Amino acid sequence: MPKFNLPSISVTPAIRVSIGLVSLLVGIMLALDLMFTIFPDQSALLREERERTSQNLAVQIAVLARADNVKPLLKKLHAAVTGDAGISSIAVRLVSGEILAEVGNHPQNWVIAESERSSLENVRVPLLTDSGKWGDVEISFHPAGSFSLIEWFRQPKVLVILLLAVSGFVLFSLYLRRVLEHLDPSSVVPDRVRQAFDSFAQGVMIVDPQSRILLANETFRGWAEFGDKNLIGRRAEDLRIFKDVLPSETKDHPWMVAMAESRQENGEQLELIGVAGAVIKTVPSCAPILDGRGGVRGCIVSFNDLTELDKKNTELTAAMRELQESRVQIETQNEELRKLATRDPLTGCLNRRAFHELADKLFEESNASGKPLWCIMTDVDHFKSFNDRFGHAIGDAVLQAVSRCLFSGLRDKDLLCRYGGEEFCIVLQDVTLEGAQQIAERLRTGVAAKTEKGLRGVDTGKVTCSFGLAELTPDVKNPAEIMDRADKALYVAKESGRDCVKVWRPERQPVSA
Repeated sequence: MPKFNLPSISVTPAIRVSIGLVSLLVGIMLALDLMFTIFPDQSALLREERERTSQNLAVQIAVLARADNVKPLLKKLHAAVTGDAGISSIAVRLVSGEILAEVGNHPQNWVIAESERSSLENVRVPLLTDSGKWGDVEISFHPAGSFSLIEWFRQPKVLVILLLAVSGFVLFSLYLRRVLEHLDPSSVVPDRVRQAFDSFAQGVMIVDPQSRILLANETFRGWAEFGDKNLIGRRAEDLRIFKDVLPSETKDHPWMVAMAESRQENGEQLELIGVAGAVIKTVPSCAPILDGRGGVRGCIVSFNDLTELDKKNTELTAAMRELQESRVQIETQNEELRKLATRDPLTGCLNRRAFHELADKLFEESNASGKPLWCIMTDVDHFKSFNDRFGHAIGDAVLQAVSRCLFSGLRDKDLLCRYGGEEFCIVLQDVTLEGAQQIAERLRTGVAAKTEKGLRGVDTGKVTCSFGLAELTPDVKNPAEIMDRADKALYVAKESGRDCVKVWRPERQPVSA
C-alpha cells in the first residue's frame, strides 16, 4: 500500500502560547456568561419581538374582521406571512371555535390547546369588542433554533467571542514574539560558541529537567527538520525522529535517567527516522549539567552517528559470509578432488597409491605399538566368465556389488582397496586371529547372499569370493611382504575350490579358516 508523506506544519512557541491564552480567555468569557449572563438572552429577545409583532397584527386584524367581507382580511394575513420570514401560519378563530380565516398550514403548526398559554412558537392574541371577546388571532412562528449558519454567526454572543478570539490571538502573538526574543536561551549564546556547537559532526541537544529543548546544533536540527527557533521549547520525546524509538515512560529516557541520577548515561542504539525516511543509527551519550551547589539544571545529549559504521559492518559481515561460503565451497571441491585422487571411480574403494600411503603408516604404528595387524586379499571367483557371458556392464555391476558388501562388513578404521581388476585388499587393525577369520567369513557369506538373485535384472547366478589372510609378525620387514603372504593364502583358497577363507602360516602351507 503506498505511503503518503503529509507536509509538516511548523508552529512557533509564540503561536502555541497565543492559542492557549485565547482558548483560556474564551473559556473565561463563557463561564462568566453562564454565571452572570453578561450576554443578552436570545430567547427573551425573540419572545419580546414576537409579542410586539403579534400585537400589531392583532390590532390590524381586529379592524378588518369587523367588516363582513373576508377578502381584505385574507389579503392582510397573506401579506403578514410572506412579509415576515419567522411566521409560518396565521388564523382568526371565533369564540365558537370556528376559523374565520387562515393562511398557511395552520392546523399542523398550531399545537397548543385552548386552555394553554402562548409559547415561543404559538402566540394567541384575544380580539375584544365593547360587548366582550369575540375571537383570537393565532400566529405560528418557525422554531427558534431553525436558523442558518450565517444567522448563527450574526448573534451578538458569537460575534463578540469571534472578535475577542481573533484580536486576542493577533495581540498575544505580537507581544509574545517580542517577549520570547528576550527569554530565548539561545539568544544569549555568543556566535562563536554557536558556530563551534554547530561544527560538531554528531547531533547535540541541551534539554532542561522537563525534557524541553534549550539548544540544538545544526546536525540535530537537520535530523529533526526544524529551524533553530522552532525547535526551542519543544519536548524532545515529541519530535518525529524519536517516535517509537524511546521507552514509553518519560523517566526511562536516557537523558532523564542521567539527570535523575546525576551521572553520565549511555543509552542503547536508536534508529532515528531522518529526512525522507532515512534511518539514522545513533547511540545517545547523556551528561547532566550541574550548578554550583550540585543541582541539576539540564542535560547535554550527543548522538554519535553510527550509520556509516553500521553500513561498513554490514558490508564486512556480508563479505565474511561470502568468504565463508567460498571456503566451504573450496573445501567441498577439495574433498571431491581428494576423492578423485584417492578413490577408484567404479567402486569407491581406495586406489593403490592412497592405500599404500595409509597402509605404510598403519604398518609403522603396529610395529611400534605391538598391536595386531591383518591383511586380507580377496577377488571374485570366475570373474572373467561374467564379462564373457553378460558383457562388461554386468562385470562392472559385479565389482560394485562386491565392493558394497565389503564396505558394509568393515569398520570405519579398516582400509579397503581395489588392488587391481577383480582383486581387493583389506587391512584390519586391532583384531585377533579369530576376529580376522570371523570378518573374512562374514564378508564371504555376505557377498554370496547379496548377489544370489542376480544383478540389474540379469540372472548372473551367485557371485562368490575367495579370501586369503596374513598377520603382521616381527619377521615381516615391509607392507609388501604381508600383502604377498595374504596373496599366497588367496592362491591356496583358489586351489582349494574357491569361495573359502585361508590363513597364511609360517609352515608354508596356508590353513583353512
